[in-house]
Amino acid sequence: MIGRRSLLFNAACGFLLPRLACAADLRATALRVITRDTEAIGGPAIRHGRSFAKAEGIPVTVERAPFDRLYDEIMVGCITGRSAYDVVIVPSDWLGDLAPYLAPVPEWLVNSEPFRDILPAYRDVMMRWEGQWKAVTVDGDLQIGAYRSDLFADPVHQRTFAERYGQALVPPETWEDYRRIAEYFHGRSDSEGRTVAGTLEAFAPRGQRVWTLFSRAACYVNLPQRRGAMFFDPQTMSPMIDNPGWVRALSEYVAIRPFAPVDAETLDSYDVRARFVAGRAAMNIDWTDTGVLAADGRVSEIAGRVGFFMLPGCKEVWNQTKQEWKHLDSVRHVPFIAFGGWIAAVLAASPRIEAAWRYIAWFSSPQHSAEDVLDGTSGINPYRRSHLAQADTWRRVFGASDRASAYLRVLRSSLDSPDAAGDLRIPGFRAYAAAFDAAIGSALSGALPAQAALASAAAAWQRITDRLGRDGQRRHYRWAMELAE
Repeated sequence: MIGRRSLLFNAACGFLLPRLACAADLRATALRVITRDTEAIGGPAIRHGRSFAKAEGIPVTVERAPFDRLYDEIMVGCITGRSAYDVVIVPSDWLGDLAPYLAPVPEWLVNSEPFRDILPAYRDVMMRWEGQWKAVTVDGDLQIGAYRSDLFADPVHQRTFAERYGQALVPPETWEDYRRIAEYFHGRSDSEGRTVAGTLEAFAPRGQRVWTLFSRAACYVNLPQRRGAMFFDPQTMSPMIDNPGWVRALSEYVAIRPFAPVDAETLDSYDVRARFVAGRAAMNIDWTDTGVLAADGRVSEIAGRVGFFMLPGCKEVWNQTKQEWKHLDSVRHVPFIAFGGWIAAVLAASPRIEAAWRYIAWFSSPQHSAEDVLDGTSGINPYRRSHLAQADTWRRVFGASDRASAYLRVLRSSLDSPDAAGDLRIPGFRAYAAAFDAAIGSALSGALPAQAALASAAAAWQRITDRLGRDGQRRHYRWAMELAE
């Protein structure tokens, strides 16, 4: 028989659970975390779980699922109410689907200095859903360009390129420049006898090519006076992805394929980085991981010979309202927050919500994340102001201060740009992305011209929106694009 004192203690423990979590029970039961099954993201989750357990006395078990099964593994548990996990570490694009099943971020974390240190591009949109804080960024994704500075500086290449194209061989300002440079270098040899491709981009199906094309389209379809209309008309939710701006982007993407390796259709983002740091291309378009990996002499054949550039821009943008191209006086760059990075969140059904948030705070702390962003295998890219503030720290990776400063300058310029565009964030994202990926495949294979391929994707997007509810999708899309109702 349980005495009155025991009952009172147990009741008090229950009331204090959000903060104290009944310390003995909390430390006896491991927090369960799920994320992807790679060293990137998964590795830091395990590493910080071990240090958290040592510091806090709360064990952490990290389950890792293949990326193509991660979403279903999490969502099935949420929908059935039988999830075995406390913490989910997932792409930020999934927040719209997961939000109903997540616990809000606690006030103590929202009001903390580490929370405010997260860059607005990742904090103010990626971590909230319908005005409520639901997650914490643990990785900041952004696509940029990288180039072989040794090839660009070669006097023979500089002279030959200028004679052929009538312009200097410098990092590309526009997508037209980018194509010319890729064409020029493709098939040439570097000083060590390696044959190089003109460029590297993700072309593999069901990989990252969706974001590669989003990044290319950004400058062509984001009219400054019509923000938020990159993917849909914010009023009607009619897809915009088959307009002439998108058609140009897809046509150019198909046209750059001949200047990539012969097996380009097999290359995902991981392969793009691996080939580039092996010295097999003059340029690449990828996430910022390339910078850290290329500078690491333990894995890179070209350490100390790499420069960086913002996503190329353009001098005209499609005006959907007037149905015409608007010509610009100067090149306009539109950095694209591709993929948006990874976020960590706590399932509302977890019996250990407070401990779960403490683990996330530990994982994402300025101290721990500062080490992660310097590790090219971590999959974690800069997402805090403090990550970009200290060039001296980055010299551990890049060596010379000018190379570190150049890398950070491209990141800062991209993230601080008033023209930066955010990724598609809406319930059903995976369905929309799959339809878009299929359209890319049709165009790359030659089965359909770019216009027809994108028209098929737009029709699929209409069906997905109708199935999920047009009014609700409109509300979610407008909120994600920071548009008033």
